[in-house]
Amino acid sequence: MSNPQPPQPLAGKTALVTGAALRVGRAIALALARSGANVAVHYRSSRAGANSTVEDIGKLGKRALAIAADLAVPEECRRLVRDSIAGLEGLDVLVHSASNFHRAPLEETGEELWDSAMNVNARAAFLLAREAAPELRQRGGRVVLVSDFLARDPVRNYLAHSVSKSAVEGLTRALAVELAPEVLVNAVAPGTVLLPESATADQAERAARRNLLKRNGSPEDVAETVVFLASGPSFLTGQVLAVDGGRSLI
Repeated sequence: MSNPQPPQPLAGKTALVTGAALRVGRAIALALARSGANVAVHYRSSRAGANSTVEDIGKLGKRALAIAADLAVPEECRRLVRDSIAGLEGLDVLVHSASNFHRAPLEETGEELWDSAMNVNARAAFLLAREAAPELRQRGGRVVLVSDFLARDPVRNYLAHSVSKSAVEGLTRALAVELAPEVLVNAVAPGTVLLPESATADQAERAARRNLLKRNGSPEDVAETVVFLASGPSFLTGQVLAVDGGRSLI
C-alpha cells in the first residue's frame, strides 16, 4: 500500500517570499512549496543560496524562480512584485521575511543605520503590499509579514531593529483594514528560532531558559506558522502570532 501524499492546501497558488535564499526565509519558501505553492524566491546578494532554494523547490515538483532585488530601493520593491507576477502568472501569497538586524547602542545609532532598518524591515513591506494589492484583491490573496519578539520586548543595542519591527506589527493591522475584505493580512513574531553560528552551547541553553518550553525553536516552526496563515482560517486578519515558546508570557 503506497503512502498517502501530504495535503497541499496551497495547490495551484503562487507565493513570493522575500529573503528566501537563507535561514528562515528559505524554510518558509520550502514549506509553502511542500504545501503546493509555486514560489518566487527573492534574494539581495545570496545568489547561490537562492538558486539552491529554487532547485529544492523543483525537486518537490513545484515551479520556482529566483529574483534579485535591493529592498532598500523603492523601485526594486515594485519591480520584484511585477517580476514575480509575470514569472509565475499571478500572486496569491506575499511573505515579507527579509530583514536586517543591526546591533548598535543608542549613541551609535545614526540616521543611516536607522533608515536602513526602517527601509528594509518596514517600508519594503508597505511597498510590496501596495504593489501587490490589485493582484491579491482579485485573487483573494493573503499577506504574511515577519516581525520579531523584540518588537514588544526590546533589549539594549537593538533600538532601530526593535522599532522597525514594531512598525511591521502596526503595518499588519493597518494593511488588514486597508485590504479587507478581499485580502487577509497577518504576521508572525518569532522568538529564538535561529542562533548565530558563533553561539556556544551555554548561550543556547541560556536562550532556551527564557521561554516556557525551555527549548529553542527552529526556522521550521516559523515556516509552519506562515503556511497556517497563508492557507488556514479565512476569518483571521490583522493578527500577530508569537512563535516564541511562551517567551512573551514571562
